[in-house]
Amino acid sequence: MKADYKKTYRKLKWRVKNYLLENASIVDEVWLLQKELSAARSERLSLIERLMFYEGLEKAAIGQHQYLHESRDHTSKNVTQKQTVMIEKTTQNKFSDISTLRDKTFPLKLNNVLVHSIGEIVPANLNFHTSHWIYPVGYVATRIYAHPRDPRKKCVFTCKILNNAGVPQFQLIPDNDLDGVLFGETANKCHQELLNCIQGSTNESLQVEFKPKGEVFFGLSNQKVKSLIMSDVKIKQCTKFKGYMPNDSEMFENNDPTLSFAELQIYLRQ
Repeated sequence: MKADYKKTYRKLKWRVKNYLLENASIVDEVWLLQKELSAARSERLSLIERLMFYEGLEKAAIGQHQYLHESRDHTSKNVTQKQTVMIEKTTQNKFSDISTLRDKTFPLKLNNVLVHSIGEIVPANLNFHTSHWIYPVGYVATRIYAHPRDPRKKCVFTCKILNNAGVPQFQLIPDNDLDGVLFGETANKCHQELLNCIQGSTNESLQVEFKPKGEVFFGLSNQKVKSLIMSDVKIKQCTKFKGYMPNDSEMFENNDPTLSFAELQIYLRQ
């Protein structure tokens, strides 16, 4: 009997040792995978930053160049005829070909925002415009700001405007965090949710309560976005819209902790 106990003890000891080695191997493998994942995320963020600051501008320039010079390869007679037709169309409707222009210029780099789609104006629904703002359905843009759960880390946000049963839904989707989507019926409410998450994630007590600037964060206050929206013939059917108010907040965007990641880091270190 004693021999059987010793034999069983040796087997158990051998199994425990193997389990420990296997567990250590799994831990090492998990650590390596986490390290690779972290490196991949950092590389992806870097590529998105480069895309926002370079590829967006290049595509916009190329699109505009192609749009302005698309008929250069034709004969001079055809060119003259096409120019005449274009002038006549412009006289009738200055922005009748705006959809073609939009298709050729996106994605469009605008300061800290990369606009992917300008969306469509819904003039019949009064919820999608106010006296001073237009909220096109299908508008999509991306920008870099602080992660809502860790404000000291950069995060790429996808900004969307959707039609939720006739009511606008503004969405901020953090990169690689579909469970952390922030949304609201107005741009300010959506931006405020993000600022509340950031304030709740910081250990320090912030001296000043952040005020939301939803339209600026989404890129709707950008002058080029305004121009594209105003060039749509449907703008005349938006009965409540009286015109954009003068807004200089975009000029100070890089100095605003609610809009600039770098400025937020300076504010958090104070």
